Amino acid sequence: MIINILIFIAGFVTGLLVTRNNIQKVNLVVEEAEKLAAKAEAELKELKAKTKKPAVRAKKPAAKAKK
Repeated sequence: MIINILIFIAGFVTGLLVTRNNIQKVNLVVEEAEKLAAKAEAELKELKAKTKKPAVRAKKPAAKAKK
């Protein structure tokens, strides 16, 4: 009975340590992704500003004259 309790406690502590280590790695990846997303958004806005053309009005087709 005591051995079962000790194994449970050891497994619980091990799980906590592994989870804490992985959370730190995941947080680093998320921060990098946010930085890259911000950079991509800025580049997209820059490209849109460069390629933006003035509005051109379409000409109406010439109406046929009645005889």
